[in-house]
Amino acid sequence: MSDSQTIAYPYAKAAFDYARDAAQLEAWENMLVVMKEVAQAPSVASQIEALDMLGPDAHEEFTQSFLAICEGLLDEYGQNLLKLMAENGRLGVLPQVAELYQTFKSDFERTVEACVTTAEPLDEQQKDSLSQALERKLNRTVSLTCQIDKMLVGGIKITAGELVIDGSLKSAINRLASRLEV
Repeated sequence: MSDSQTIAYPYAKAAFDYARDAAQLEAWENMLVVMKEVAQAPSVASQIEALDMLGPDAHEEFTQSFLAICEGLLDEYGQNLLKLMAENGRLGVLPQVAELYQTFKSDFERTVEACVTTAEPLDEQQKDSLSQALERKLNRTVSLTCQIDKMLVGGIKITAGELVIDGSLKSAINRLASRLEV
């Protein structure tokens, strides 16, 4: 884990545990997405970076401004998470908190998003067959997204969580070329 993920982990875990126990997984996912998007807005991100050099009064004022931007989109517990992270000078890791939360949620729900890249469009039968094969291999419900990349020439590239299967013709040609150079 990178440093920012290490810092974000306890916040994401606490949010996930609370959301799971309160049966509010979707609501918390939505709140964290809102916080992440606000924190990544260029003007807000630059203010978050500058907070380290300012005193506690600036932190309080900034937190109130951040909450005003999110008005009506965060419940009291989401607001409390934001306030806690601000008090601890951790607003910079809000994007990582949202990403880790999504990972915890996907693991809990036994789901995974798979991205399939091909040179030509897949028909519905191919998509269904591929989705079923991935579900068996990963032992999870798969949400399949398909992309077209003419640079692949042929074959398929699949990314599902940490799993990457590159069966593209382009990669096969590159592997063959590197073997021939040896």
